Amino acid sequence: MSWRMFSRFARERSGASAVEFALIAPVTVFFFLASVTAFDMYRTYQGIVQANGIVADVISRQTSVDTAFLTNVYGVFTHLQQSSTAPSALRISSVKKTGGAYKLDWKKEIGKTSLLKPQLLNATTLPQVTDGDSVIYVEGATTYTALTSILGFGTLTFSETAFVRPRFIGAIVYQ
Repeated sequence: MSWRMFSRFARERSGASAVEFALIAPVTVFFFLASVTAFDMYRTYQGIVQANGIVADVISRQTSVDTAFLTNVYGVFTHLQQSSTAPSALRISSVKKTGGAYKLDWKKEIGKTSLLKPQLLNATTLPQVTDGDSVIYVEGATTYTALTSILGFGTLTFSETAFVRPRFIGAIVYQ
């Protein structure tokens, strides 16, 4: 008797689309939310990469900087982010290579500085420069809160670095 009921049930086609929809809809919604979240993460990361590059380029065109100027640059940095209300931080340093070693000329940290990693000034973190040359080292960080926690994470910190040589002078002066 049970075999007959099973074969009749297997041949029955009414309601098949509702069952298919019930099976496919959660998977479709998952992939939709996952792709939107992944794209949003990528857009946020690319925003910080571009903002660091822009900040480095603006500073490389200066001959001297002060606290007010760097505060304004931080304002531009936060404005270039996807969400200017998300906590962010910026560290701008002038590093000079003297006698084969990197030496910090000056450093300015702005924003929520706890987002920044400890600064290491060595050949693994800095570009190769010749003795006597200087480089502007820009480190930016921002937090990202996922649209949904469907991928298993909620809040991340993105950080990025940029290096640039001063354009018009050997080393930018901090006043």
